[in-house]
Amino acid sequence: MIHGLGFLMRRSLFPKGGSLLTLALWISVSGVAVGVAMLMLVLSVMSGFLDFLQTRYTEITSPIIVIPKSTGGSPVDLRKSLEAIPGIKAVSPFHLSQSMLIRNGVGGVTLEGISFEESKKVTPWEKIWVEPPNLDPNIQNWIWIGQGLAQKLNIKKGDTVQLMISGDQMRTEPFIVTGITKFGIYDHDLRYSYIDLRKLEELFYRRPIEPLYKVALSGISLDEGYRALKEQLGETATIRKWSDINQNIFRAVRHQKIMLFWVLDIVIALAGMNVINLLMMSTYQRKRDVAILRAMGMQFKSIVLFFVGQGTVVGTIGITAGVVLGLGLCELVERFQPAILSEAIYNVNKLPLKVQASDVSVICVASLFLCIVFSVIPALKAALSQPVQALRYE
Repeated sequence: MIHGLGFLMRRSLFPKGGSLLTLALWISVSGVAVGVAMLMLVLSVMSGFLDFLQTRYTEITSPIIVIPKSTGGSPVDLRKSLEAIPGIKAVSPFHLSQSMLIRNGVGGVTLEGISFEESKKVTPWEKIWVEPPNLDPNIQNWIWIGQGLAQKLNIKKGDTVQLMISGDQMRTEPFIVTGITKFGIYDHDLRYSYIDLRKLEELFYRRPIEPLYKVALSGISLDEGYRALKEQLGETATIRKWSDINQNIFRAVRHQKIMLFWVLDIVIALAGMNVINLLMMSTYQRKRDVAILRAMGMQFKSIVLFFVGQGTVVGTIGITAGVVLGLGLCELVERFQPAILSEAIYNVNKLPLKVQASDVSVICVASLFLCIVFSVIPALKAALSQPVQALRYE
């Protein structure tokens, strides 16, 4: 009986000579393959966006930010506590303030005060500078501005700009642009500027105050570092992960990825409906074979498994072809795509792609499940047919 079932499977899937059933078979395979490839491409783009944003925002904020609370403790003590925690690679102090930058126009900026020697242990400046900055220690009032702001106000390295300082009276302070930065996040490159930490305290706070801290990790995961800091610092500081600071952006992209998966899964479902047509035609053309096997004693479940197996084989072939096609499309898009995106809207001008094994696995499982489900209706129809009626006119 197993031999007969295998014979019928071979005749159904790989008939000799051309036939309408052969055409329907390859149409079904092609439909599933195209649906899988398109879904792979779209999910790879969304995963690429998530990876791109994670990399860029981690460079901007560091994996973890420590915000001290007003407890009257010494900044030196807090910093020593941070550096003593296992897995903490480096700690970099910083301050934030708001100002206006004046040069060929006015631009609102978020000023970040940094200590360069300490910040380079946390922030990979060599990848962020558009060109190496002038690090002359004799220049006290130096400022690095984002490429977006530099283009907006037509500022070049070496130019002098005016920073508006708020206080009892509004005044301006001249700064020399010694560097241009590009983090790759358009809004950040348009609004963020960097000056010396002590200079920012002097101009905006008029006294030394306890800074915030960027924390780099080594040998431990983000969650492990977060828990270690919470246990060590307790209520003396607020600990924020980069994903918490930018959670709205990442939550929106993840939700879009999930929605696109379900929307494009409909394409695979429509392709899977071709499997119903294929198996209906197979049921009609093979009704004599099925009737003979039923008359020989083949059980109901064997007939069902045969047609479900046929749909599974069609789905497997289509999914395999779709994965290969999807990988090829992702490679082509990554290599030859034009700059079609607006950097002001999407932060990039080309599609970032990242093929993840987890995404491919989910696509394959979901596609195969749909093909199997769509195989059940024709399988039941064939299994419920009566051998006598099928052979009456043969």
